[in-house]
Amino acid sequence: MCTFVFSKTNNYLHLLSMKISLAILATIFIISFFFQQYKIHSLHKELDKLEMIQAKQMEINQPFIRLEKEHYELAITMARMQNYTQKLYFAGQNENWKLAQFYTHELEEAMEDIIDHKVTDEGKDISSLVKKMAFPKIKKIENAITAQNEVDFVEGYQLLLRACNNCHVASNHEFIKIITPKNEAFINQDFKK
Repeated sequence: MCTFVFSKTNNYLHLLSMKISLAILATIFIISFFFQQYKIHSLHKELDKLEMIQAKQMEINQPFIRLEKEHYELAITMARMQNYTQKLYFAGQNENWKLAQFYTHELEEAMEDIIDHKVTDEGKDISSLVKKMAFPKIKKIENAITAQNEVDFVEGYQLLLRACNNCHVASNHEFIKIITPKNEAFINQDFKK
């Protein structure tokens, strides 16, 4: 009988030990779960704070961003365009149509740059002027290059120059007059095929 009681006690202690172990594991699991929830909640709060700080920084930087957008160096792009129109003319005069197509493309990109930047200067919407007055003239030049027609090329080129000068007048820069280049001696490039 003593062995039976001892065996029952031993089983009871073993069962009690297992219950205690399970209770400890469950407690650890619950504590771990709530700790993870606390960390997630803390991270969300920290993220909210960072988003608020970022929003305030954007608000503070807004005048500088606006100033940066307003400060487009139009004269630099115009100088590029003038350079491209000269080179375009000499390429066309030499019937180097591949080179003429290249400078037509560069000229088109420079105009697109002005249009995309929504440039205003002294209250004039330069981007709209370029888009309406000069940009459409590129198509006639492209068609002449594709047809390899020098007469149409010169006509398209003259239309482009007129559009440029009309744009200068409309933007109160009538003192800037673009003309057909006289000679290519000052340019360090060979325009022949």
